[in-house]
Amino acid sequence: MHPGFLPNHFIPVFVFFKFFSSTSNRVSFFLILCHFGMGFGLVSPLFAETTIIENEEDEKRVLENHAFEKLRFGLANHIHYYKVKKTKNTVVEQRSGRKRLYDHNLILRSMFRNRILHHQYGSIGRLLVGASFIDFGSAILYEEGAVTVRDLYEDQFLAKYIKKIVATDINDPEYDHTRYIEIHLTERDPFPFAFNEIPYRLDDPSYIRILTKLYTPNEFSPVIFRSTNSGPDLFYTVEEMKEHFRSVLDANPHRTILYFFNRYIFFRTPCESKFQLIGTIDEKVGVNHSFSAWRYVDWNKREFSEAIDPNFRYIRIAEERNESRADRLDAMILGYSCQIQAKMKYYRHKFTKTMTK
Repeated sequence: MHPGFLPNHFIPVFVFFKFFSSTSNRVSFFLILCHFGMGFGLVSPLFAETTIIENEEDEKRVLENHAFEKLRFGLANHIHYYKVKKTKNTVVEQRSGRKRLYDHNLILRSMFRNRILHHQYGSIGRLLVGASFIDFGSAILYEEGAVTVRDLYEDQFLAKYIKKIVATDINDPEYDHTRYIEIHLTERDPFPFAFNEIPYRLDDPSYIRILTKLYTPNEFSPVIFRSTNSGPDLFYTVEEMKEHFRSVLDANPHRTILYFFNRYIFFRTPCESKFQLIGTIDEKVGVNHSFSAWRYVDWNKREFSEAIDPNFRYIRIAEERNESRADRLDAMILGYSCQIQAKMKYYRHKFTKTMTK
């Protein structure tokens, strides 16, 4: 659980965790929650037309899961469970560690080895070469600081393809234990990668646009975001989470985006207006909130296939470099066409703005 994102209200809803061991109980409770939960600000109508994810079934599943994650792990009464490490005069509410999110490393390596192929665009990795990686809520005071970001930074294979890695955290000077940025700057060694302060609510497209531009070479370069065991994916309400997704999309209309969000992997090129859910990570490891399973994984032997559950609606898994020349050519043409359209749209808009001044 990430230290930097604390919910701002307490609703003593959950004391019946055993109730959720049954799938039928979870579904029944969710239907009741959808009916009565609006007044608590926890959920919203989830079955309307899709707003952030292209496929209706995928969006319904993601929003249902987010509502449960919020209720089970993201309320104020859960925070004290994660106060497991003191850092000088602060309490770091965190359960993380090296390799917790290493499945992301395995998935990214496979993307850049052209093993994850989009049905329309071919190799996803080819569209992400030169990407910047921005991690939302990086636990910058835990152990060495931003330990899962360090796992990415120290990955020599990924260093050839990811050109910038950025850790982030909030800084709330009102309380000693939430002055994460101040404490890091005054009491810790500098990071070997970039880091930036972010607000608790990441729902302003202008802010996200500025943050992204700081760490990308141009308006069209790809970006990889991550919010896993952090603020947006655990502590936001459903409506706040949807607004966050809309802001990420609106802030980066001309970029290819990959977003690791909780257990989900989202993808969008400039030719789409909504995310495609292309897969999920192994929830028994990276997003396991009951047991530190990642500490007992033999990462030298773990296979890529163990790390991901692909959504075959959008992608297929190929043997290493097993992409036919014809498929590769078709995908490259589609990919370049999409990039050209994005650039034409951008410069046309820029020219129109200049002419109307």
